[in-house]
Amino acid sequence: MTHETLAPAPLLVDPGSLVEDAHATLGALRAGHALIRLGEAQYMALRAEHVLPLLTDPRTAQIDGEAYLRLTRVPEGAVARFLADFLLFREGAAHRARRGLFARGFAHSAMRAARPRIRARAEAIVAGLPRGESFDFIAQVSGRLPAEMIADILGLPESEVPYFAARAREMARAVSPLYPLGRHARIEEAVADMFHYIEHKLSARLAAPREDMLSAAATEWQARGEISFASLVHQVMGLVVGGVDTTRAGFAMLVALLLARPDDWAALRAAPELIPGAVSEGLRYDPPVGSVARVTTAELEVGGHRLPAGVVLRVSTLSALRDPALFAEPERFDIRRPDHARLHPVFGTGPHRCIGEMLARIEMEESLAALLEGAPGMVTETAPRMRGFGGIREITPMTVRIR
Repeated sequence: MTHETLAPAPLLVDPGSLVEDAHATLGALRAGHALIRLGEAQYMALRAEHVLPLLTDPRTAQIDGEAYLRLTRVPEGAVARFLADFLLFREGAAHRARRGLFARGFAHSAMRAARPRIRARAEAIVAGLPRGESFDFIAQVSGRLPAEMIADILGLPESEVPYFAARAREMARAVSPLYPLGRHARIEEAVADMFHYIEHKLSARLAAPREDMLSAAATEWQARGEISFASLVHQVMGLVVGGVDTTRAGFAMLVALLLARPDDWAALRAAPELIPGAVSEGLRYDPPVGSVARVTTAELEVGGHRLPAGVVLRVSTLSALRDPALFAEPERFDIRRPDHARLHPVFGTGPHRCIGEMLARIEMEESLAALLEGAPGMVTETAPRMRGFGGIREITPMTVRIR
């Protein structure tokens, strides 16, 4: 394609305009624009035909920690050290050295073996819910199970779940296209607290290993000698954040969508085999993660726009999952949807595909099954909304009642 046939410069869009109603705004933009510009040397691909291939395009790479810090303007300190070092923002050998410490523990076979424990915990949570009065669904259901399960898998005491879960939720705000500088002091404190907490736990496992993932990771780290002890701490911190916050938001949104559609709720009660499809549809329709940040390593073209090497290219899975070119009637929530991909795009792809994918799916499936069986009369009193267009999205409060 010659320079003369390329499209005009991409439309400049204020990132703040994408926060409150991302689906509607991105949908309107996607219809007329394959690519938008979010700022200096920062772009976002909107259409599925570009988004999905770009996730593994060799002319792009996962954004590294230092570039991410410059982009989001995170001040120096504990937050910056954590983000620069976490495996999400590392590539190649550095990424493999970090991820490899946990790959066996999060293997699909290991997570499938944990399904009965996950179901038992979900049933216990549902059995203890109040009846006949309003309660906070996120605090008492969707936030509890993933936090308690990541504690169970890593080997953290259940009594300490409230401590680390609160800090993980604060830390999740750092993984956003718009870093909340106004909350930086609180995020910094949460990261520092979490570092010291995990550092203590790992040191104890090195001194006296147990039968848990923390011990396995510490032993593997010691044998490999590829990264520092501080880096090992950072990796565990990131796994806790991902394990606590994304499923918390994704499951709450799924339940809200189902409760707003009584026929779907009834269908799932009558046919539990529909549950995995309902989980996939919830993750498509309003996902807890909105985009992946890449960096161009060579010149490439997106939708008629030529991008040079060295610019940030966000690929919006949030937009692609509502693209009519990828899904039939994408604005319709359909628990029987037949056109889901075998590998759900919300979990990414390639070497950076979410390490906790199987755990998240099983948690959502078994929690939904436990709710359908143990709290069939649940109704929504305050429906939640997802805010944000990239990174880990934020969910607003959700209150329910069990009749």
